[in-house]
Amino acid sequence: MWIGRICLFSYLSAYISAFFLKPTSHRNYVAFLQKKLFQTSGFLPFGKYILRKLMQKSLNSKLRNKL
Repeated sequence: MWIGRICLFSYLSAYISAFFLKPTSHRNYVAFLQKKLFQTSGFLPFGKYILRKLMQKSLNSKLRNKL
């Protein structure tokens, strides 16, 4: 249950930070969130790779195209 809250928080914070950060800073922030997600989901026995792939896809969709 708490892993879902972490995923939701990272998704929403990536969305909101896109309005306030420069594109390069936002890209670094999303990379930081992905790194932390991989660290927190490392112990999961089942569904680890599905969760990682889903969150990586959703976080990358929040990146802006301009640099």
